[in-house]
Amino acid sequence: MFVRTILFLLLAMSSTLLIADEPSMGPIIGDYGPTYPIEYRDVPLAEGFTFRVVFDAGAYPGEVDSLNSELVSVARYLNMHGRNGVPLENMDIAVVLHGNALKGALSDAAYESRYQTKNPNLDLLQKLDAAGVKFYACGQSMHFRGFEKKELVSPVKVGLSAMTMLTVLQSDGYALLP
Repeated sequence: MFVRTILFLLLAMSSTLLIADEPSMGPIIGDYGPTYPIEYRDVPLAEGFTFRVVFDAGAYPGEVDSLNSELVSVARYLNMHGRNGVPLENMDIAVVLHGNALKGALSDAAYESRYQTKNPNLDLLQKLDAAGVKFYACGQSMHFRGFEKKELVSPVKVGLSAMTMLTVLQSDGYALLP
């Protein structure tokens, strides 16, 4: 009987976790970047604060036919702040792409010729670009991987290196989000 009671209590507690809020998309980047509402936070967001951040994106977790989760994190950042009252004009976001993450910035034609599938990241990149996110490609990584500038999608600009771009952006007041 004691074991049944314990099992019942464990089941009841775990089912409450399953009923917890579901993440939702938006309000800035629809279809990407799910976030949870956090009503119980102790630290309020500063009013009028400008969030200047640079994402250091060097990995491409997952398969070539899946979204790069590092780019999805950028959408999550925008959405979670937007849903908590931070206006888009108070978010100055940059992404430095290097290493394996660079392949997500290839055009469909370049991506398909290398990976035999269309680039699953292009819709997300376009939406992030429309929200004002700036993208910088590491010129060094491009050469190591044999990528040409003409193969990149239009919002992506090429810098000397990821290290250079991260140094410059941080000295311009961007906080690094590795």
